[in-house]
Amino acid sequence: MAYWVKRILLKSGELVTERELRQDENLFEGPTPVVGDILHVSCRGRRFTAKVIWGHWPEHIETDLTPLRVEEI
Repeated sequence: MAYWVKRILLKSGELVTERELRQDENLFEGPTPVVGDILHVSCRGRRFTAKVIWGHWPEHIETDLTPLRVEEI
């Protein structure tokens, strides 16, 4: 399975969407994190920790590519 972080809410309140991110940026192989999990993402030349706030719930079946939304912590 794969997952892609498509939207990132920065601490500043700014929302970074998939339009600004490269298609291969924050694209990962492996088990998809669920809402509430912590992961590391890259955005605007820096790497930071983020929390999954939308995208994959434990009770749902995984698809080929799961889009996620995260917020910087």
